[in-house]
Amino acid sequence: MINSLSLNDNGDSTWGVGYQSSDAIGGFQFTIEGASVISADGGDADTNGFTMSLGSGNAVIGFSLPGASIPAGAGTLLTLELDGTPSRLVSLVISGEAGASLDFTFGGF
Repeated sequence: MINSLSLNDNGDSTWGVGYQSSDAIGGFQFTIEGASVISADGGDADTNGFTMSLGSGNAVIGFSLPGASIPAGAGTLLTLELDGTPSRLVSLVISGEAGASLDFTFGGF
């Protein structure tokens, strides 16, 4: 399995960030190109107790202070409310349960 993130248009100015991962996810950070991020919430990140915040330059950050993780597999990582249509996700930084970096790619739409 290739670890990847994707974008899925929900048709209502929100976009699902899909994921496929062979490892549990302990944290994530990425930047949206082509649109401005208004909010980030929901998905498996929310279900697993992650805190999500927005950084400068359309960066989205997700982490768990108590050390929770998102189990390996596939699903919707989170939902983004965007102003505009995104072109891609860049600067992907995804970590595993112990904080080690995981290789991820942007798989498209």
